[in-house]
Amino acid sequence: MMVDKPVTKAMWTNIADELKGYFCHVRFRYQDTVVSITRERDGESRTVLAVYFDGKMCAGWGSEASDMFNPLTRLFWCEKRRRYYSAKRVAELEKLFGKRKAKAMFPELHDCMRYRTPFFNSSAALIRQFRKADGLTIITEQEA
Repeated sequence: MMVDKPVTKAMWTNIADELKGYFCHVRFRYQDTVVSITRERDGESRTVLAVYFDGKMCAGWGSEASDMFNPLTRLFWCEKRRRYYSAKRVAELEKLFGKRKAKAMFPELHDCMRYRTPFFNSSAALIRQFRKADGLTIITEQEA
């Protein structure tokens, strides 16, 4: 029998310990959606924590420009930033054209793109993000 419980401070420490293990599976409920976390392999020797909504994952959900955008990704997926131009490339362009002209020719020279991914590298980052969601309950299996 499954029971939903509000997450307390003591539970967060237990959840963090469970997520540090190699085989973990934690389920939360947010509004009408079940948010599942599992540890998956990402390469030969690296693992990540993957976040699923109702047992599904779609890369298009994380892009706000996409038609398939899912607003829950703002709360539960990891936001990444990537610069359009590397620091080395920016320095080369500024040296070649000067700072003002380089900024005029390349308006996105110092900007970065933001995107969301369903993978977290560490359990601490995942816990920090999930704690911000109000109304999150943990799904526990209770012996009948």
